[in-house]
Amino acid sequence: MSETGRRVHWTDRFLTRRGFVAATALGACAAAGLHACAPSREEPVHLVVKVPRTGHSVVFDESITQVETVIQAMADDFAATYEARPVEVEVIVFEQNQYDDAVTDSFDTDKAPDVLYGDYFNTSTYVHTGRVVPLDDIIAPDLRADVSDYLWDASTVEGRVYLMPYLARQNVLGYSKELFRRAGLDRFIAEGRITAWSLDEWTHILDTLAAELPRGTFPLMMYAASPQGDTHIMTLLRSAGSSFYDETGHFALSRPEGVAALRWIQEGVDRGWFPPHAENLEIEDCSSLFRAGQLAIYMVNNASITRYGDTVGLVNFPGPDEDGCATTFVSGFQVFDNGDETSVQVAKDFISFVYGSDRWLDFAAGALPASNRVAERYGDAIPAYDLFVGNIGNVVDFTGETPDTLAVREAFHLCIRDLLMGKVTPEECAAALDERCNAAIDEGWAQSRLHE
Repeated sequence: MSETGRRVHWTDRFLTRRGFVAATALGACAAAGLHACAPSREEPVHLVVKVPRTGHSVVFDESITQVETVIQAMADDFAATYEARPVEVEVIVFEQNQYDDAVTDSFDTDKAPDVLYGDYFNTSTYVHTGRVVPLDDIIAPDLRADVSDYLWDASTVEGRVYLMPYLARQNVLGYSKELFRRAGLDRFIAEGRITAWSLDEWTHILDTLAAELPRGTFPLMMYAASPQGDTHIMTLLRSAGSSFYDETGHFALSRPEGVAALRWIQEGVDRGWFPPHAENLEIEDCSSLFRAGQLAIYMVNNASITRYGDTVGLVNFPGPDEDGCATTFVSGFQVFDNGDETSVQVAKDFISFVYGSDRWLDFAAGALPASNRVAERYGDAIPAYDLFVGNIGNVVDFTGETPDTLAVREAFHLCIRDLLMGKVTPEECAAALDERCNAAIDEGWAQSRLHE
């Protein structure tokens, strides 16, 4: 299809937010017949769908900036077209740092989620509450074939699928080409590809940036004030070849490679690699510095690079081999059993509705869509799609399939904070990380129960 034809296609199918939702509802009534949209005497099922406030882009609709806009439109369409019984869907948006407040703290209330959309590294924890229902019975063979195996693997616990993948974002590091040129590091700038540097090259680059950048401008992101963004610091700890986890899924940072990576980070404090007092910074502080041109290297992904245009080059995180590594953040849905079989069935029907519709699956086109059919339709329009797909082989698992990632992260950032402040040696930090994070992992498994 020509580019002109594609634009017409998008315009015909996807209107502005208000027009789109209204047209969807009117079209549903016309298609179903007047009686289907007439008031019903049957008490409607009240479905609660929760979603964290999350930036989102779609290649065919620039009006979409937040994922909750898409979830709300899905909910409106489902409520308007669902024929089994009357249903009303309440979409509740919460902040990224309020997952537990929105989910576990609302259990056994009228605001308990029937459906949750979010990032797996947060939502996978709830699978172990015993309230998240397996979804294998609604995954038709054609849907299973349409989604890559690595995404199904990330969605599966003990042989059953508890999460439905919708999209993924691959995280690498972005570097300011301008700051690299100002520091005389032109030879490390790579155009049109995701590059990788050895640990010696990383050390040289960071030392050079620290020496050559103007006052108030810093080489590399670093932060430890909260668990927000700590998965990127975890990834940096593979820089000396650490596998991070052992074969049992426990932290193994006391091994020489883990200690070496922690030493590399701690030495970077005195060598001027990070903004001062990084232990008191949040990831958003580093994001602001990067956007303001005061930070040379910061985390980016396939969904965020558009804001930087051609000013940013891409490089994998250092280690564990010469190709470096990246991480994938999968986002998708899960269904909760709050004690009402009808609500569970309607919630599963909502998931089937979304995944049975090309219209709604297409709204993942902006990140890396879980659906291969969507990728085929829009891959050429998704920024740097081929680059990130080609880098999937360098993706590492930063969660280790731990049952309580939130508890692990809370312990992790406190240990890194002490490291950055010089309160502990790398060896002491490694021992503390292994002890505290593994205790959280073991406690998570001890408390874990899966839905019957």
